[in-house]
Amino acid sequence: MRAIAWSVWVFINFVFLGMCGFFYILCSQYWGYVERRHAFMDAYTNKKSNIGQHHIQYYTEAENHLDHAKKLLDSPIKDDLARKARASPLARDRHENSEDKKKGAKTSLTTHTERPNSKLMEKISKHKSHLMIQLRRVLHDESSVFKARGEGSNPYNVEYLGPRGSYDKKTARELVCALKKSGIVRTVVKDDEPFKSMDLGDSFPQQPLFGDDQIYESCAVVSSAGSLHGSDLGRTIDDHDVVLRFNHAPTEGYEADVGQKTTIRVVNSQVVSKPEYNFLDSPLYKDIKIVAWDPSKYNHTMDQWYKNPDHDIFTSYFKHRSLNPDTPSFLLNPSSLWDLWDYIQALMPLRVRRNPPSSGFLGLALLLPHCTHVDMFEFIPSFRMTKRCHYYDHVDDMSCTFGVWHPLSAEKLLLLSMNIANQTTVFRDGYIRIPGYQTLGCSD
Repeated sequence: MRAIAWSVWVFINFVFLGMCGFFYILCSQYWGYVERRHAFMDAYTNKKSNIGQHHIQYYTEAENHLDHAKKLLDSPIKDDLARKARASPLARDRHENSEDKKKGAKTSLTTHTERPNSKLMEKISKHKSHLMIQLRRVLHDESSVFKARGEGSNPYNVEYLGPRGSYDKKTARELVCALKKSGIVRTVVKDDEPFKSMDLGDSFPQQPLFGDDQIYESCAVVSSAGSLHGSDLGRTIDDHDVVLRFNHAPTEGYEADVGQKTTIRVVNSQVVSKPEYNFLDSPLYKDIKIVAWDPSKYNHTMDQWYKNPDHDIFTSYFKHRSLNPDTPSFLLNPSSLWDLWDYIQALMPLRVRRNPPSSGFLGLALLLPHCTHVDMFEFIPSFRMTKRCHYYDHVDDMSCTFGVWHPLSAEKLLLLSMNIANQTTVFRDGYIRIPGYQTLGCSD
C-alpha cells in the first residue's frame, strides 16, 4: 500500500512539473513571437514608407523637428514649445546650415537638416530593428519565473504591488509627465533623520541642488558608453548650458569625443567609498556639483539605510564635505531611487530587474524639472555600438549596453518612447532628446 501511495505521489509531481515546463515553453514561444512580430512590423513600416516616395517619407520628421515635437504634445502648450524650439540648438543649426549653404560654405558633419539617402535609412532600419529585438529579449529573459525565484534575484527585498502598463501605448508627453508625478528626486537635507539627531545635519549643503525656478535652455547627460569613442561629439556636448557626467569618467584626453565641461557629476557609493577612485583628493570631484547615491532596501527608512548601507558611503562623504566645504556635494535620498524604479515597473508589462535604476536614468530625472530639454548622449546605442564598455578603457562587455545589474533594457525602451529627436539624430549622431517638465506643461 505504501509503495502504491509513493508511486501516486511521484506521478502527481511529474505531471505538475510537466505542466509547469509546458507553460514556460508556451510563454517563451509567445514572447519570442512578439519580438519577431515587432521586428517584422518595424521592417514593414520602413519598407512601405521607402517604396512609395524614394525612401524619403519615413524621415519627414527629420525635415522639421519642431513639427515632430508638436504632434507629441497637447495643444495648450504648442505655442510655448514652438517658441522654445526655435531657440533650441536644433533650430539654430537649421538656420545656420541654411545660411552656410547660401554662402557655399561646408555644412557641419552633424547637421540635422540633410535629407537622408536610401542607404542611410536602410542602415538605420536594420540597426533599430536589431536593437529593439535585443532590448525586448533581455527584458523577457529578466522576467523569467526561474530568475525571479533564483538565489540573489531580489537583494533589495523589492515588494512591488502597483500596476503594470504598456509604455508603447503612451505619448512622449504622457511618459515624461508621469515621471514628474512619480515624485521629484530628493536629496538629503539637514532636517532629515537620523542626521539631525546626530548633529550631522549642518554637514549637508545649505542651498539646494537647483533653485525652484531655475531653468536652463539645454542640458546634456553624457553616458560613459564605449560608443562615444571616436564620436567627435565634444563640441556638441559643451554647447549645452548644463553637462552631467557619471562616476570617474574622465574628460582630459577625450575632449574631442566627450567635451570638457562638467556641471554635475553623479557618483555611486562604490566610487565614493573605494580607495582606488580617490574620491577625497581627485580633481574630478571638486569645484562642481556632486550627487552621491547608495541604494537602501526597498522599504527601509533612512535610519535603517544609515545603519546598513550597500557600501560605506557616509564616511567618505562627510570627510569630503569637511575637506571641500565649497563644493556643493549632495547625498541622494534613497527612496527616490525606488520611486524611479516603481515608475519604470508601472510602465512595463513584464517584471523588470529588481535592482535600482541606472545613474543615467537618475541623471535624467534630476534635470527634467530644470531644463527646457535634456539631450542624452549614447544611452540609446548609435551605429557606433560596440562591445567596449566605456570610452576610456578597453574592457569588452555587452552587459554595459543591455544590462546585467540595472534594469537597463526597460530604461532604454522607455527612453526611446520619450524621445522627440528624429531617428537620424538618435542612431547616426548618437543622442536622444527628452523635453523638460515645464516645456510640456506637466502638472503636479
